[in-house]
Amino acid sequence: MSKFVHIFPLSIYRDSLTLAPDYRQQLIDSILQMEAASQKKSVDRAWLGDTAGHEFLFQREEFQELFRAIAQKIRDYTMALGMNNDLLDFYFQRSWATVTRRGEEINEHAHNQSNISFAYYLQKPAGSGGINFITYDHPNEISPGAFTPSKADLGFIDRPSMLTWNTVGINPKEDEIVIFPSKTLHATVPSETDQPRISISADVTTMLRDSRGHETMMPNFKHWRSFDA
Repeated sequence: MSKFVHIFPLSIYRDSLTLAPDYRQQLIDSILQMEAASQKKSVDRAWLGDTAGHEFLFQREEFQELFRAIAQKIRDYTMALGMNNDLLDFYFQRSWATVTRRGEEINEHAHNQSNISFAYYLQKPAGSGGINFITYDHPNEISPGAFTPSKADLGFIDRPSMLTWNTVGINPKEDEIVIFPSKTLHATVPSETDQPRISISADVTTMLRDSRGHETMMPNFKHWRSFDA
């Protein structure tokens, strides 16, 4: 009997942080204060804390419990992939909040300056939209562009499925974290509710604790030298 053998999966890690509601509300209030103090954002675009001067949330006292919980989930993610965490150091590189209201979204992008990225959904009302993951190099695509939405609209894909989708959406729940390789293209779905969706994202860099014998992966920055040294 004929069958498919599925190889080269993109594996998105999902889990809940189970943070106390009172603590989550404290963080929500803090983020909304940051947004209120910022200049007016672009029309139809979510508020992005990193471009508004709030790109290092992990340095703020009120966010310490959150980032301790996230650090553990990221270690769980790499361990679940089969990696040896004992050989790695993990660093939060940047971290920021986003606030999304009705009709607002974030266009597709990747975080090529880091290794691991995540979105944690601090406040996630019903109808506020999820996250899409996108590829323009689908392993099954027999001709460039064959699996794009425009081809599907033209009836080229008779039975759309995971075998042919170049965009796959996830609709996370409140208090859930989604972890993925930073190089992965992603975008948000426009919100359809008046209550804001509030999420926290970060870029994580991994470095070898000891790079001896390793040709690839980043050596620990403790061995780097500044041009001005």
